[in-house]
Amino acid sequence: AGFPLTVGHVDVGAQFDLDTVIELQGEVTEVLWRNPHVRFSIALEDDGGQEAVWEVEAQSVTMLRQKDITDVMIAVGDRVRLAGNPAHGGVEEVYVRHLLLADGRELMFADNEAPLWSDDVVGLTGPRFASEGVAADAERGIFKVWNRASGSRRVGNFDVATHPLTASSRAGIAAFDPLTDWPDKGECVLGRMPAIIFNPYPRELADDGDTIRFRFELYDTVRTIHMNPDTTPAAVASPLGFSTGHWEGDTLVVRTTNVVGGQFGRGIAMGDDAEFLERISASDDGSRLNYTITVTDPSAFLEPAEITHHWIYLPGSTVPTYGCLEG
Repeated sequence: AGFPLTVGHVDVGAQFDLDTVIELQGEVTEVLWRNPHVRFSIALEDDGGQEAVWEVEAQSVTMLRQKDITDVMIAVGDRVRLAGNPAHGGVEEVYVRHLLLADGRELMFADNEAPLWSDDVVGLTGPRFASEGVAADAERGIFKVWNRASGSRRVGNFDVATHPLTASSRAGIAAFDPLTDWPDKGECVLGRMPAIIFNPYPRELADDGDTIRFRFELYDTVRTIHMNPDTTPAAVASPLGFSTGHWEGDTLVVRTTNVVGGQFGRGIAMGDDAEFLERISASDDGSRLNYTITVTDPSAFLEPAEITHHWIYLPGSTVPTYGCLEG
């Protein structure tokens, strides 16, 4: 059901051996604190006494920021100890899970694990761990910044294993290679519908009068929802499609068509005539953004797929620049 753990747009399990944990000690020689992957290098002596440089991969800047791990904590010249999952194929790369700094602090890159070496731990606090929103600013309705709730599934209630799919979708899932078949291949590109909706990063809805701006931190993506038929331009096809909206009481209803190259999930490609109907509303106390999307696409689904999801309100949250620097 659902989709497996990913880092950026590559499955961690496809790139790294999650059943094996190794430990390394060495000196940090380079730090690339950037999206979509934080990376750094450490130099150490191998078993033969020769210097080896290991490339270390972590989660994105956004995911680490939401766990209170920041760039100032790791610097070139630092002596560190790490535990992580080695890459498949014997290359000197590792996906870091724990990092012990020279000052005794242990950075917890992995979720749901106990510290290995220290009681002075960073990475177990922050917005990433909030499961409930704060009841505040209810008068603003949907027009706030919303965060992923801890423990929520990436694609809400959708179960790819049980939903009626077309033969082409089933074949696409079976043939999908997570290392090579992502449409963006881990690069910095425009987000796509409907996959952009279910990313785990902050998003904001803003009222611009004749339009509503749906802004996502991921890839600095902005969807424009046209609300006034008198000022709505002709539909233009794009990876985000063309969206028009109207209000039903306090619920924003959005219809999106003209999506080019849409991606629903691993191996499920959207047809050019796919239609997406979204219903978006805030809870009465302002703590939660309720969301339902109905995806109608005869080339992918034998019947429409309805997905429910939600995000939470944490006052003070922002949608910072993603600043993607890869690809």
